[in-house]
Amino acid sequence: MTSRFDDNVPLPPGTASVVKVTCMDVVMGRGSGTQNHCGNVTYRKLVFLNKELYATSSKFDKIKISKAIVRAIREKGGHFL
Repeated sequence: MTSRFDDNVPLPPGTASVVKVTCMDVVMGRGSGTQNHCGNVTYRKLVFLNKELYATSSKFDKIKISKAIVRAIREKGGHFL
């Protein structure tokens, strides 16, 4: 399978290209377009809900909290783009 951006660059094994961005996806970038994207709003809410716990956690637990947020997005069918 190849990337949708450059057909000459193969994707790593086990990955797939995303054809359509949905409200489950977190879109990387700058500006109001990405800030207001529904998936980014959901992501920021998850981060906000875990902010206090994260601030008072050990380094090991901070990693677990970060991974749990990423897992929550992915379990809902979201991608980080």
